[in-house]
Amino acid sequence: MAWGGALASVRLIIQGKHMELTDAVKNYVEEKVGNAVHNHGNLVKEVDVRMSVRGGETGRGQKLQRCEVTLFTKKHGVVRAEEETDNMYASIDRVSDVISRKLRKIKEKDGGHGRTPRMRNQPRIGELLSDEVVDLAPILERKVDELPDEVVRTKYFEMRPMTSFQALEEMVNVGHDFYAFRNAESGEVNILYKRHHGGYGMIIPRSDESWELGQNGATKDKSSQ
Repeated sequence: MAWGGALASVRLIIQGKHMELTDAVKNYVEEKVGNAVHNHGNLVKEVDVRMSVRGGETGRGQKLQRCEVTLFTKKHGVVRAEEETDNMYASIDRVSDVISRKLRKIKEKDGGHGRTPRMRNQPRIGELLSDEVVDLAPILERKVDELPDEVVRTKYFEMRPMTSFQALEEMVNVGHDFYAFRNAESGEVNILYKRHHGGYGMIIPRSDESWELGQNGATKDKSSQ
């Protein structure tokens, strides 16, 4: 689908799962999400809307209808929001409000010397990051019955270099508890995550791991392997 007017250059994708994607629902998405994006059309290049239904007569528990919106912006990465209620139109309303607020914050950031009002009132990334050494063994060894025993989906995405602060902003935009990014300074892949006890932590690969060293402690020459 495609919008007109100020949003003519923004691509709109609407998908449905376990539900009938009627013209009424598609028109409602086009209107509500369009209103949320309208004043920020210059920031966005693509909008992906996915709606799904779970539970109720065909499943367990209460019937819930979810609307997920993913915005691909021109220079601010990905912005994501999702809402779930017992009514699809209500879910669309709520998620539209969320993306409108997120886009407004991005616009404020562009005119606020790189930091939104919310960010300016918070400690900077260097003050938030924990320097603790994270032992991943207990996490990797923990068994969860609900997890599948195989990889069922693989995603590929662009991982452009960015600073720790930019990664923090991206993580806030997508609404996740962690964010993997390529560090602009080191070129390595780092993982930024939200700590249960407050603040943020960052996982950085060590360069002195035993598997990188030879028997005499020297770095292995990969060209000789």
